[in-house]
Amino acid sequence: MKFKILLSFIAALYIFSSCIKDEPLNKEADIETFSLPDSILVNSVISNNKVTLLIKNTNLNKKLAPLITVTPGATITPASGATVDFTNDVTYTVVSEDKQHTKVYTVSVTSSLSLKFGFEDWFMEGGLWKYPALLDDMWSSANQGIMTAKLGKVDLYPTRSTTDCFSGKYAALLETQRGGTFLVAGYVPIFSGSLFRGAFKLNMASPPQSALFGQIHPKESGIPLKMTGYYKYTPGDTLINRQGIVPNKKDEFSIYAVIYKVTKGSEGLSEYLNGENVLTSDKVISKAILEDRSPKAQFTKFDLPFIYTENMNYDLYNYKLAIVFASSKNGDFYEGAVGSTLIVDNVEVICDLNN
Repeated sequence: MKFKILLSFIAALYIFSSCIKDEPLNKEADIETFSLPDSILVNSVISNNKVTLLIKNTNLNKKLAPLITVTPGATITPASGATVDFTNDVTYTVVSEDKQHTKVYTVSVTSSLSLKFGFEDWFMEGGLWKYPALLDDMWSSANQGIMTAKLGKVDLYPTRSTTDCFSGKYAALLETQRGGTFLVAGYVPIFSGSLFRGAFKLNMASPPQSALFGQIHPKESGIPLKMTGYYKYTPGDTLINRQGIVPNKKDEFSIYAVIYKVTKGSEGLSEYLNGENVLTSDKVISKAILEDRSPKAQFTKFDLPFIYTENMNYDLYNYKLAIVFASSKNGDFYEGAVGSTLIVDNVEVICDLNN
C-alpha cells in the first residue's frame, strides 16, 4: 500500500512539474514605465505606441539614459539604461517573451508645455481597430474604451474633430451616443463624448475610474489664473440612465479644470484622480468650473477663474492640472441624452509666471 501511495505521489509530482514546464511564454510586448532622474523629468506619458517625456531644462543635453520596464520576459532595444540622443524622435522595439510579437514605440522628448489648445491635429490611433485622437497625446478620451466594448464596430466615435470651429480648421466635438448591452459591463444606455488631460485605462468593474485625470503642471509654467475658450452646446431630447427615462430633467455638459497635489518625484507621476473623485478629493486645491450649462447655439466664450483653497507649495508637493470636457456631465455613470453635443475650441490656461 505504501508503495502504491509513493508511486501516486511521484506521478502527481511529475504531472505538476510538466504543467510548470508547459506554461506558455508571455505574448505581451509593452513598455510599462519610461523614466529619467527626478532632477530632469517633469512627466512621462505612455499612450499606445508613443512615449512623451517632458523635461525641465530647455538647454539640457538630450543625450539621456532612460530606465525602462517592460512586460515580464520581454526585451527592449535600445536597452534600459543605454544612453540615447533624443534630439529627434527615437524608436524603441519591444519583443515578447515568446519571440512572436513585436511593438515599436516612438519616444519624443520636449521641454515645453503648451497651455493653448486649438484641437487642430487629429489622427486615427490604435492597431487593428482605430479611433480618433489628438496628436497631442496628453489629451485622452473614452473612445478607446468604446472601441473595445464594441469590438471595433464603431461607425462614428463620440469624440472627434469637426470643421464647425471658432477659428482654424477644426474643433473638438463631443457627442453622447446610444449604448447597448455588453458581456462585461451589462446594459450601458449611453456613451458620453469626453476629452480630458490625462490618460485612459479601461476599468470595466468601475467605469468612472477608467478616466485618469491630470498631467503634471511644473513650477516653471506658473500659477494657473484662469481658463478661457469657446463652446457650443445642444442637449439631446431625453435624459436616460440605467433605470430608464429621467423625468423633468435635461442633459447638461461639463467644462472644468482642477489643480491637485501629488507626491514629489517620480512617484507622483502615477497618482491620478478619476471620474469618482476629481471634484471631491481633498487633494484638490483649486477649481475653475463653468456653472452655466444652458444650451448655446453660437460659439460662446467662457472665462473661468481658478478658485484656490490653498496656495501651491512646490517645496512639499508636485501638482497636476486636469482639464475635462464632457457632452453629458454624468456620462461616467451612464446618464445622458442621446444626441447631446458639445463643441470646444481655442482653449487656453493663463498662468502667472511671476510667482
